[in-house]
Parts: sequence; C-alpha cells; structure tokens
Amino acid sequence: QARRQRNKGAAITAGIVVLLAAVIAVAVQFSRGGTTASVTMRPPSARVGQHSLLVGDQSAKVKVVVFEDFLCPRCLQFERATRDFLHQDATQGKVLVEYRPFRLLQDPYSTRALNAWGAVLQKGTPAQALKFHDLLYDNQPRESSNNKPDNAKLMALAKQAGVTDQSVLDAFNTEDVAFYTAVQRAAKQANVTKTPSVRVNGKPLTGSSIDDEAANLENLIARS
Repeated sequence: QARRQRNKGAAITAGIVVLLAAVIAVAVQFSRGGTTASVTMRPPSARVGQHSLLVGDQSAKVKVVVFEDFLCPRCLQFERATRDFLHQDATQGKVLVEYRPFRLLQDPYSTRALNAWGAVLQKGTPAQALKFHDLLYDNQPRESSNNKPDNAKLMALAKQAGVTDQSVLDAFNTEDVAFYTAVQRAAKQANVTKTPSVRVNGKPLTGSSIDDEAANLENLIARS
C-alpha cells in the first residue's frame, strides 16, 4: 500500500510537471508573437486605400506595401510566413500594411481572383476584403492546375469571409475594367516586376529567400 501511495504521488507530480511545461510553452509562444498570440488577438482594423487594402494604424512607424498575385506560389509562401505577426503588429499599432494585389501571371484565374477581390474591396466592407484576401491564399490552386476555382467557388469563399450582399457576389461575373486598369498601372508605376514585391518605408525588402525576407521584416518591425 505504501508503494502504491508513492506511485500515485509520483504520477500526480509528473502530471503537474507536464501541465506546467505546457503553460510555459504557451507563454513563450505568446511572447514571441507566434500563432498562439495571433489566435487570441482581435483582428486588425482595415480600410480601403487607393485600389488597395490598408491594415493597421496610419501613424505606425513602419509602413509595408505588398504587391502580390493571388496565384503566385511565392506570394502564398510570404503570406504564410508573415500573416500572423503582421496582423498582430498591425493590431498593436506597430505597422501599417497595404496589400496591393494585381495580375502578374498570365493565367485567367489570376485575373478572375483579382476581379472578385476588387468587388469585395469596393462594394463590401474592409473586414470582408481582408478575410477574403486571406481565404484566397488559404485556398490557392496550383499554378499548373487545369481545374482552378471558377466564380461560383470564389463566391463560396466570399461568403465564408462574411459577404452576404448578393450585389457584391454578382459583381464577380462582370469584369471591372477600371479597377483592373488602376491596379496594373500602380504596379507598373512602382516598377514591380516580380511577386511578391515588398516595400518597407519606401525601400525594397531584401533577403536571400522568402523566409529570409519574412524574418528581416519581423525583426525590422520589432526594432522600430
């Protein structure tokens, strides 16, 4: 019986140690601004810019502009590497992010996704545009796929983003030439030749890889 009591006590102690380790791990993850922190943070504020989406506080010291294509695999990689800390830092007033999607890749889906996002941006709400932006990347098809999402599937994603106004969804079926022309002109004027093309306070973000660029961006924001 004494041995059983000792074993029971040891098991309880081990359980407490495991629980404490889990709590410490969560605390460390939160302090590093990782995924755990982003889950508990409220969504950043967003508003419509000049054919773009602005996320964060205008007075933030760090201003980031992201030129991107919704079909670009490297854009998806950059999105995955930066979304959590950019949204968290935007919520905390540390950074203002301007998302500037345009069409770089010569694929009908690139234009179709851009047109759909433009409809939500202009006719929906900024919060819906931000969520739809994220969902387009979360559901990005392979560039080589012959079965890319059509407008019906894009509408389903928009509904997931909170779009309920049928007039917004109906706009997916009509090409917005003015919006398309404006975003293409903005990318050309900024001398954008690749995606993602990221500018930080007016200067190109550098790095030997997408992950390196993301790390450099996170460190730059942290130092500002």
